[in-house]
Amino acid sequence: MKISIVGRIPVGSYLSKLVKGFSVACPDDQVIVYGLKGERRNEQYIRLIQTWTSGRFPFQIFRQLCRDKPDVVHIQHEFGMFGNPIALSLTPVLYLFLRFLRVGVVTTLHSMLFPDSLSKDSIGELLPSGSRVPKIIVELGLHVVYGSACRFSDTVIVHQQSHKKKLENYYRVRGTKISFVPHGVGRTEYAADQELFSAWRSKFGDRRIMLYLGYISPRKGIEYLIDAFESFSKQRSDWILVLAGGLSKKYYEPYRKRIEDTIAERSLTDKIVMTGFVPEGDADALYRLSDFVVLPYTQVVGNASACNLAMGYGKPIIASNLSPFPEEITHLQHGILCPPRDSVRLLEAMEKLSSDPGLYRYMCDNLIRLGKVREWKRVALEMQRVYVVALSGQIIDANDHP
Repeated sequence: MKISIVGRIPVGSYLSKLVKGFSVACPDDQVIVYGLKGERRNEQYIRLIQTWTSGRFPFQIFRQLCRDKPDVVHIQHEFGMFGNPIALSLTPVLYLFLRFLRVGVVTTLHSMLFPDSLSKDSIGELLPSGSRVPKIIVELGLHVVYGSACRFSDTVIVHQQSHKKKLENYYRVRGTKISFVPHGVGRTEYAADQELFSAWRSKFGDRRIMLYLGYISPRKGIEYLIDAFESFSKQRSDWILVLAGGLSKKYYEPYRKRIEDTIAERSLTDKIVMTGFVPEGDADALYRLSDFVVLPYTQVVGNASACNLAMGYGKPIIASNLSPFPEEITHLQHGILCPPRDSVRLLEAMEKLSSDPGLYRYMCDNLIRLGKVREWKRVALEMQRVYVVALSGQIIDANDHP
């Protein structure tokens, strides 16, 4: 099968791991990635064609498809992938062009936004300039963008069951057209070498590590994590909290500065470390060294990539009971779910995981088993099955199969 996938493919991205999964599980399939002009990858298993730019992507992608004549076109639909809201408004044009081709059209909807979770922060996280747009205009835009993606695709893929229900309720998409394919679980694409791993280990010494890894932004609830850890560390001086990650948007710089000031004002600089952005190898070292991961988000987010990485390392997760975490984490089996904006419950969860070795080991074992079921080569095989069905004109759901 010849498959053309449209999307961005930086190291560590969903698409990068999916393509690697295809190279392992479906070596006879020809997978081509249509990427942004200027984007480069050197891995042998990634066939990347620099195809499109922000303002002309429907025409550039259509022209490349006419040359390559694939069996299936798979759009990795993400807000901001094609640029600002004006560029995004051209997405329906791309889908109209695809109808002129005799190909199966599959769309994966990433980082989804629904009317029930619209806020200035949630809009701004996905579309920076969109935070200044009136909510009613954003809702109309969502109907146009999601409507065209769903209407002109043979199959639409989501990573959470709740997203499937919301597509049906808010955008009137037929449930039979939506396939649920869980996000892959695995480690970072590139591992730390021994020198890098040893450098991080020597930095922390014998202290046990609690890890937050992700962007620094207000909706991640880091101030509540600091409150909880401050109380926790008074009784357990052998622990350290690592806040690893950079800024997703420059206008979050005041928030990052506020977090730094809070740590300094409370004399926690020897107990809480902010690393800034960490490359793949450093992230691998931090996950391997950590005892567990904390994701105290205060708002609904569209994907659980940070959670899925922690699962790949078999690390229990303390997370807010906001979507998508309750669909990824079974409470007291893979981690502990807490109410958002609740430092007291976060503290209780920290104390429970750190003081109950039997529970901790039980969670680790469950996560290791889960990771084997959802490894990326299995996701690739499931995608291949979706492609075959899209070509045949049938619609299925991943839950129909064991």
